[in-house]
Amino acid sequence: MTGQRTDRPLAAIGAVVLVGLVLLAIGLVAVVVLVRNTPAAGVTAAVVPGSYAYAQVREAPPLDLTDQDGNPFDLAALRGRPVLVYFGYTHCPDVCPTSIGIVNETLAATGPGPRAVLVSIDPDRDDVAAMKTYLRYLPAGYVGLSGTPEAIRRAADGWGIQYAKIETGSAGGYAMGHSSDVYLVDGLGQLRAAFPFGTESPPMTAAVRKLLAEMPPPSEPSATPFASGAAPSSTPAPTPAPTPAATPSAATPSAAAPGSPGALALYPRLVTTSIWAGGASPVILTIRDAAGLALDDTAIVTVRVASLDGTPVGPAVEAVPVHAEGETAVSFVATVDVPSAGGWRLDLTDANGAAASLEITAMESGATARLGAAAPRIATPTLADVGGYPAVITTVRDPDLRLSTTSTAQAMAAGKPYVLLIDSSRFETTPACGRALLIVKYLVDRWPGVTFIHLEPYEYSIVGGVPVLNGTLTDPPVNRYARAWGMGEPPWPPTAQPWMYVVDGAGIVRAKYTGIMGSDDVDVILAMLPEAATAP
Repeated sequence: MTGQRTDRPLAAIGAVVLVGLVLLAIGLVAVVVLVRNTPAAGVTAAVVPGSYAYAQVREAPPLDLTDQDGNPFDLAALRGRPVLVYFGYTHCPDVCPTSIGIVNETLAATGPGPRAVLVSIDPDRDDVAAMKTYLRYLPAGYVGLSGTPEAIRRAADGWGIQYAKIETGSAGGYAMGHSSDVYLVDGLGQLRAAFPFGTESPPMTAAVRKLLAEMPPPSEPSATPFASGAAPSSTPAPTPAPTPAATPSAATPSAAAPGSPGALALYPRLVTTSIWAGGASPVILTIRDAAGLALDDTAIVTVRVASLDGTPVGPAVEAVPVHAEGETAVSFVATVDVPSAGGWRLDLTDANGAAASLEITAMESGATARLGAAAPRIATPTLADVGGYPAVITTVRDPDLRLSTTSTAQAMAAGKPYVLLIDSSRFETTPACGRALLIVKYLVDRWPGVTFIHLEPYEYSIVGGVPVLNGTLTDPPVNRYARAWGMGEPPWPPTAQPWMYVVDGAGIVRAKYTGIMGSDDVDVILAMLPEAATAP
């Protein structure tokens, strides 16, 4: 795959990333993601894979690190298939989710075969366990690498990756400034191309397809599910929980699965990040056919819960097609009743007989507000309740006061849908803390007919103008408002956060999430509520 591109040192950082580092340094991290809509220097809209290719092919630098299972990793283990390599970190609020989303789109478009390697440049926070948890929310074709500071530095230097810790002065502690190219390695282990930050998926997809044509990958079941093409809007981050969250996974082979002679196949991707046992849990999927084309809203798809051995559980339900604003692909929402927490299977079938199976993990609701039931009637505190002094009800620096203007009771009385976010960016008990606040920052402008409410979960005092927790972070005191929503009750410890609830205009809980969550998930649920799009 030779092309017009001249060799450039791997250490070179594109103009967009330099801007990103400056923004990080002054604490405006979230702004970087907005640059994605403007092509970076040297990036063209045309799908010309050669423009990103190295003129002279050479062996890819080594990655002698540790994978998410604690095993030594060698890039040679992925020989025979194209590999996309990206250096980032799990706490990254903007640049990494954008780049990873583009990689996900590429994996989805190219189907079985290609792999992705995510290398952490944050050894202090990204150990083996953190990488394993993080990868639960990415396609199954990913490998996550971590290691000692010295090992990561050696690997990064080999690839020409520049990175540095940047103290932001925030409760999160620090950010990592880093170069953000995505590198492409061929099946022979040779470095073939580099895509600077801001490159969209079409040229990356074209380059991977070219490598697949040169060297077909080993024949095996798909390891990368087809996706809708939407990049993550928030940073996936690990969070301790008593049971694992819903895990996006590839469609597994079945009697009518990919690879079966003459079979019609579907390729679903799980969008929903939290699936709950014992209730009407909405499961959001994007689905592609055997040709890789997304199903449109004319498709009829039924979904049935089954045990992992394939025994059906309950009736098949028809998924509702939803085209959320801003999304290019139609989402399919199946409201399923999973009998108990743990591993289950979803069996999908369309009107043409095409089928697929998808493994999920359902979580135990415990005392948290139940799906399909009335939301708690407690009124969350507002600015009016505290004399207009924000620090009493939110520990967010420079808070968006729109999130503290209306209580849940007031929204319910007005018949308006609302989204309640229970999260603390100051009192961090999980790496996911504060990330959902970034999601809401964008959702609040997108949904004028919805009230967004932020609730601090813990009891704290203001000492010298500074919020001070009334206890310890290992056993924080949950305030009465968060307790009313079930936070801190078994099986969920008080340290498990954030939580987000979507409540419709009739006061019924329609969706809930904990830990990892994405704006595309919330967008689809809100798009199903007719009153959500109504201007206030």
